[in-house]
Amino acid sequence: MRRVLQAAAIPSTLVPAALLAAALVPAALLTTACVTPSPTPSTIREVVEAEAILFDHHREVPRELVETLASRRVILLGETHYVQEHQEFVVRLLRELHPRGLRFFAQEMSHAAGWAVDDYVRGRREDYPPHVRVLDHYWIEALREFNRDLPAEERIRFRYIDMNHDPSRFHYMLQMMARESDTTAIIACTLLVTRPGTPEYLEALQDLHDLVKREESLLREEIGPLWYGRLRESLEIEVRSAAIRTRWSDAERESIMIDLTTRLLEEARGTGAIAAVNVGMFHAQKERYMGTRQEWLGEYLARHPGLTGGEEGLYSLAFYGMEGEGLRSFRDTDPRPVPPALERREGNLSRVIAEVARSHRADRSSPEATTPAVFLDLSHPLFMRRMPIAFTHSPLRAVPGRQFDGYLVYPEISVLESIRREW
Repeated sequence: MRRVLQAAAIPSTLVPAALLAAALVPAALLTTACVTPSPTPSTIREVVEAEAILFDHHREVPRELVETLASRRVILLGETHYVQEHQEFVVRLLRELHPRGLRFFAQEMSHAAGWAVDDYVRGRREDYPPHVRVLDHYWIEALREFNRDLPAEERIRFRYIDMNHDPSRFHYMLQMMARESDTTAIIACTLLVTRPGTPEYLEALQDLHDLVKREESLLREEIGPLWYGRLRESLEIEVRSAAIRTRWSDAERESIMIDLTTRLLEEARGTGAIAAVNVGMFHAQKERYMGTRQEWLGEYLARHPGLTGGEEGLYSLAFYGMEGEGLRSFRDTDPRPVPPALERREGNLSRVIAEVARSHRADRSSPEATTPAVFLDLSHPLFMRRMPIAFTHSPLRAVPGRQFDGYLVYPEISVLESIRREW
């Protein structure tokens, strides 16, 4: 707008007629067509005050959140990674949604171990691979306990939907599969005696993948459909993962997550069940405002409503903390402070949410006063306008209601206890 007004001030002898005419387009028309100014801090606060649901995340799941999610078929949980409060709250949320039809929970974790973790969570085995405990111990154990007294068909199923980042994890799981099933004769081959990541390993991996695919009918009859399905999918995902590990591609990695999620949703659709999919916040975006320039999982699901039970079948919920500490990688041993939301610039949506939460503390006069968590549904028209927001470190400008359907904001976040125990 400023450039147009400046152009209008230039003498007409120096400006072509067409450009001068464009410069004189009424300001109101230009504002409507090209510029949607950010709402004022007072307007944002007014709407947040009216729409925010405040609650104690250590003890409860707000009824409004349960009712909102219970009408959906697919729930994307866009997390800030490695957060203890998040895993504890998500377990509570899944328990509340179970009577409403929640039967599937998927996690952004290397695919190879998924079958064994699912068996453990559903009470079909007594242990699970030790390497997944660092990140997933809490909710694996909590969901197994929840499932314990449920009929088998009502138990929550647990799936992994990411590529295999470490080839040794797949190698370990293939050995476990050979020990525990009738697949021993099939996979007691060159692959198990090669070193993961070597050219010999990649060649043996491809050979076994091709054999299992080629001999489908024979193998299904010999080892049964359950183990055949596990073996074939495990080999497929490892072949695709190996290619990405050789030459990294965000898009190819995302395609694995999309494909595994699609298979999960097709299974859930067959039973009419609700599925919750926990991924990093970038993956959960319904419209990209963060990250690399490929289609993210949330964007894909938003474009394919047939997978989610219709246009209103998907709900993407972003989780972050007003302050606290976090890790950039699970290998880090030095937590970094999260920039407090209250220190963001005036008008930043994260700051406004934190201000509203802080103003409703149970006892504002006490230094021990507890700030509530906030659930904010983003269906209000205000959230279809671009505004500043900061989830963890770097602020950005986004249209909140296009990027996500809602926010769940913890007053403070801390590093997973299972990671701390490794230190």
